[in-house]
Amino acid sequence: MTAIAWILFIAGTLLATATGAHDPPMWVPFGGGITLAVVGAMLLRRLHAANGTGSDDDAGIRDLSGLQAALHDVTAHTAALAALPVGQPDLREKLDALLLDRLLPLIEARGFLANAHGVEAYAKVFTPFASGERCLNRAWSALADENPAEAQAQLLRAQQHLEAAEKGWPASG
Repeated sequence: MTAIAWILFIAGTLLATATGAHDPPMWVPFGGGITLAVVGAMLLRRLHAANGTGSDDDAGIRDLSGLQAALHDVTAHTAALAALPVGQPDLREKLDALLLDRLLPLIEARGFLANAHGVEAYAKVFTPFASGERCLNRAWSALADENPAEAQAQLLRAQQHLEAAEKGWPASG
């Protein structure tokens, strides 16, 4: 089924491109190509959703409770990094691990919350979460620029934003 979806998507894209580039455009085949591409894309999206999000490894977030646990884990690790003394020699490596191993899977699985509780609940959690993520990235940049005091300040700000994200979690989830 995946091959059929890809064939529809690619064939539709090629047909729309080839017929839309004429002067004047050939509207009927162009519309058919767009339709094929959209149907192929929708099939691919549906197949991807049916197979689950993320990779097939066991560490992936697979449900809403896993998402909530991952958010708590990121918040706890951020607090631990913020509590380290300014100038900790391996802070950048620890922050790298936090960003890659814990934060990215959380970001990839964030759709579970919107699907389960709607956009308003999603916004209550992921608006402060996004602010925390930006602060973590600023901390990493400050460490790359050899400014550990600024990195520490950004880690503290990230911790506050992530704690606000946890407080925004829906009561029933």
